[in-house]
Amino acid sequence: MDKDKSLKNENKDSNMDAQSLQEQGYKVNSTNTNSKPKSTNEHTNTESVDESCYTTNDSNSFQLDLAVLNEISKIAKMGMDSISYLAPKVSDKDMRKELVAIYSQYGSTQSKINQHFEKYGEIPESTPLKDKMMSFAGVQFNTLKDRSNSHIAEIMIQGTLMGVIECQKILNCNLDIQKSTTELIKDFNKFQRENIDKLNAYL
Repeated sequence: MDKDKSLKNENKDSNMDAQSLQEQGYKVNSTNTNSKPKSTNEHTNTESVDESCYTTNDSNSFQLDLAVLNEISKIAKMGMDSISYLAPKVSDKDMRKELVAIYSQYGSTQSKINQHFEKYGEIPESTPLKDKMMSFAGVQFNTLKDRSNSHIAEIMIQGTLMGVIECQKILNCNLDIQKSTTELIKDFNKFQRENIDKLNAYL
């Protein structure tokens, strides 16, 4: 009897752990034969579920998707802000043209992100004023004595590399998010890596 009671308690604890992970938005594959079958409202495979399933705030995947999209939106907005602060300091026409093209690409990525939010009936989080002020002050300080192409390219590369790292961290987590969101991140990261290669020519 004690042995049966112990086994029941272990199964109960296992179910609670799986439930805890699911509540945090992570996909859980349970091998416990005593666990309850998933409800039809729980979506662990985003590729096989219609997108309309993510229009309710009760979906863990819905919340996780929004969190990831907000992070990508912050990176894109930061890139656009940095270029808007740096471009007026660039005297080289070719480099300024390159920065304008990169700015346009960031804007295109932000538009795609906005479309995802629109699908959910949400809007991206705005960049805190404090962060904008710090970014502006940082650019002003870093270009106070040196406005050369090499130095400005270095500032852009460092900022872009941070964006690459953040995107790669998200991709490496293999989160249970929509395939379209994953593809957006991959395309965005590819674009950032390509920009680093372009900016390397100005170092």
